[in-house]
Amino acid sequence: MSSLLSLIDKIVEGIRDIPQWLLTLLNRIPYVELQGKNAERAIVVSLLSAALGTYVLLNLLLAPWIERKVMARMMGRRGPVYVGKFGLLQLIADIAKLLFKEDTMPMTADRFGFNLSIYLMGASTIMSFGPLPWARDLAGTNMSIGLLYIFAVFSVFPPAMLLGGWASNSKYSLIGGFRAAAQLVAYEIPMMISVLGVIVYAQSFNLQAIVEDQYQNGWYIYRAFPGLLMAFVIFLFASLAETERIPFDIPEAEAELVMGPRTEFSGWRYGIILLVEYSHMFVNIILVVVLFLGGWDVIFPFNGMPGWLADLRDDRLAQFIAINIKIYLGVFFVTWVRTTFPRFRIDQFIEWGWKTLLPLSLLSLAIVGAYAGLYVA
Repeated sequence: MSSLLSLIDKIVEGIRDIPQWLLTLLNRIPYVELQGKNAERAIVVSLLSAALGTYVLLNLLLAPWIERKVMARMMGRRGPVYVGKFGLLQLIADIAKLLFKEDTMPMTADRFGFNLSIYLMGASTIMSFGPLPWARDLAGTNMSIGLLYIFAVFSVFPPAMLLGGWASNSKYSLIGGFRAAAQLVAYEIPMMISVLGVIVYAQSFNLQAIVEDQYQNGWYIYRAFPGLLMAFVIFLFASLAETERIPFDIPEAEAELVMGPRTEFSGWRYGIILLVEYSHMFVNIILVVVLFLGGWDVIFPFNGMPGWLADLRDDRLAQFIAINIKIYLGVFFVTWVRTTFPRFRIDQFIEWGWKTLLPLSLLSLAIVGAYAGLYVA
């Protein structure tokens, strides 16, 4: 298996003789200046970015199909079977239906806020994929504050949901927007506190550095026991609550609020909301894998590791496959939770966040701090 660097070298060799007319055409694009090696580097980065973006988009299309199939299996049904082989094209058909449906907006809605909420949710979701590592030295951008950046982007969601509910000028949407904001605040705080233990051990906000430390010294889920294990459980359920998946879909409780803050959205706007929902779930699963389950590490380090397994851990293609296996195990877990558990009441749900997860997250941080003081320092 060739490494990522050798792959880049092959691509560079293939594009070394770039036609002058193509360089001239590309240089007419604003802020683009391609000359010599700069041209080769820019084209390689663009190709890799396009490939990574296409792969992420395909995953976002595949995740709903897997969710439907797993849910159907658990419920004794068949799931999508008619559109395409094994129903694989069902989501494409759903997207086409949403794009061609009538685009409606309430007459009394605030048009600016109504549209702005969609753009804020969509843009923040796309931006959150940037620093996620897929293998060693393979990420959209290697940011020194990658984890802090993702949480900063996530903080856009509560006001965007509240704005969408308020701008719809509907009581159901407004109540759903307030519920969404209250839920996200109640669970983002313990989620962020649970991550502090990881930062204490990694001594970095860089996601690549966090995975590299787990590669060298062991996955965080079993270190500082039981501190980081508690942090893992808290982060997992808080991230499920943040994505508003069943049984945590309090803002859109259809028996009470029709569809919550998204009640008045239709057509392509509703399609973007669904895409944002799955994207948010996908990012949170990747964060769980990166922060606690070794990220792209193929297997946790142990004494007496065979040479072939050590070589496999260093292979970038194996790392890429390993993180994807972990991600789809996470998708299966999220689907299993959605299928199995009933919805909470809003008062139970908020109390669980403030009165249970928040104290436990502080306790896990104290345990990790004690371990760090004794062993790390």
